[in-house]
Amino acid sequence: MLGIPGSAWHAVDATSDRVGHALALRRLYQSFHEGQPVDSQLRAVVAQSWKRSEQAGLTPEKLPPVVADEDEIAERWQGHPLFPVLPLLRQLLTDATTQSGHMLVITDENGILLWIEGHRRVVEATENMHLVTGADWSEGQAGTNAMGTALAVDHPVQIFSAEHFNKVVHPWQCSGAPIHDPETDEILGAIDLTGHLKTAHPHTLSLVGAAAGMAEVFMQQDLERRVTRIRERHLAGRAGSEQPAAILGRTGKVLSSVPEGWVSGHVDLPAGGSRVTLNEGGEIAELEQLDGDSLVLLWGAGKASPDLPSELMVELLSLSPRLTVGGRSVPLSLRHGELLALLAMNPDGIPAERLAIELYGDRGRPESVRAEISRLRSLAGPIIESRPYRIGTEFRADFLEVEPLIEAGRVGEAMNRYRESLLPLSEVGAVIEAARRIDGRLRAAVIESEDPVLISRWCGTSSGQSDLDAAELLLTLLAEEDARLPGAIAHAERLRRSGSVQVSTTWS
Repeated sequence: MLGIPGSAWHAVDATSDRVGHALALRRLYQSFHEGQPVDSQLRAVVAQSWKRSEQAGLTPEKLPPVVADEDEIAERWQGHPLFPVLPLLRQLLTDATTQSGHMLVITDENGILLWIEGHRRVVEATENMHLVTGADWSEGQAGTNAMGTALAVDHPVQIFSAEHFNKVVHPWQCSGAPIHDPETDEILGAIDLTGHLKTAHPHTLSLVGAAAGMAEVFMQQDLERRVTRIRERHLAGRAGSEQPAAILGRTGKVLSSVPEGWVSGHVDLPAGGSRVTLNEGGEIAELEQLDGDSLVLLWGAGKASPDLPSELMVELLSLSPRLTVGGRSVPLSLRHGELLALLAMNPDGIPAERLAIELYGDRGRPESVRAEISRLRSLAGPIIESRPYRIGTEFRADFLEVEPLIEAGRVGEAMNRYRESLLPLSEVGAVIEAARRIDGRLRAAVIESEDPVLISRWCGTSSGQSDLDAAELLLTLLAEEDARLPGAIAHAERLRRSGSVQVSTTWS
């Protein structure tokens, strides 16, 4: 058997004749493709891989396909779990890539090349065999090679010269190792060191295997740090809370819970959903995706609630905001009004941490948001979904209907919809900005209309009652016999004496 006696995974020893070994392998390679039996003369991992490659319909000349362009690969790579591990891999493998004539290759779990760096001449010389980012070097597409075969057998392996199924790779040797997800133990991808066959050494495989192991340790420690940080921020002090909570990994594995044992094992995460049923008793929980992290928070939400209503009406152009749900009118506190205003302005949803900052400023905490949403749900039902937080059914919001009516030239209808400025007592920046924009656009449209009825109604709102320009314009539009004229004169005179100025018509 060609290889290191007693080693199934190393292709060479430290002292063997590399060129002579490569020639012997090429003779076996030729015999295999002529249909002659060669299994007894090959390492088992190579013989089995050749058979799988042949069964996949590969030929000695077929190059691995390039399946993604540079932009797509760059996006995939930056979102891949191995991306944060690159500095560690560089630290461990720099000597091999810069001094020993090798290149570092990183693949995803399917064998797609995500990252390549290393000795310039090696990188350039291997481009002709499609050893480039975006190429598919899985065993099923590239045949026997260290990356693809390591993924196929889930073990570090060294492939030398004509052990590669593709002829164009015969001048090269490579050592690859899979890297596993510390949360699930599933393969995330593989790392590989590739160099000319004359640079082959058994220590290269040992180095790659050790680097893969260190990468897994790094990710495990990083996961533990993140869980600790999230536990301290979101779960600390909740031991006596009536609402249980847990931290889940991105696949649903339970990493921590309060109280301990509330949930364990694995929770099935619905695609795009924000609620899960935990048990046969109908206990439900809310899912919340954390900003900047793949981990998920799970919050107990009691028993299964009724179905969401088909439509909601959110009325916030008032000093007394309210919500109409299922034909039932629900008075809203200012905070609940602000919460619904932000969600209505962001129908795709807002993560809890951003919502906390919007509502409470820089000191806002997600726990405060969850408490308000819990109180709102107790009043109005399960209208708010999470992960991220959003209104979970069809809805209308009065303040969102004013500007489209103005743009359609239906100023009278816009004025009918507008009873008051948006939550006039709010101090939330986004709400104030929206209120000023709506007020400014409506005022401009009303003034431009020169309709005394609309201008009179504008002057009767809290936003228009100090608008001297509108009041004086109204005087020019009212006939002498109009019953509204005396009141309009008195109103304009009061504004002149108080020094009122016009309301700005600018908006962003």
